Amino acid sequence: MALPAWATNVTVALNVLTFAASTVACTFASIAAVGFRGTEWGRALAPLPVVFAAMTVSTGVTLHPATPADGGRVAVAMWAVAIGAIAVCCWRFVALFTERRVVGR
Repeated sequence: MALPAWATNVTVALNVLTFAASTVACTFASIAAVGFRGTEWGRALAPLPVVFAAMTVSTGVTLHPATPADGGRVAVAMWAVAIGAIAVCCWRFVALFTERRVVGR
């Protein structure tokens, strides 16, 4: 069943907003990862730009008219990359906060 025109327009508007927000988040995550490079915090922050880049590509694919509305296989692959990077990031933060990795003085 097709969505009404207003619902389709709202969905596209939300996808555009998500695309813009994830692009900004990717930029800030990259700045943070580069700024803290060489430290334990930098090691924990390093996967974040990958997460936001994958989310940006996934959202961008859904906006392209030649792809299915759900983004198809590309979106699924990008979300798999994002979930893997999130798991690595979480593992590194847990190791840092539980003092399995010591922040240098």
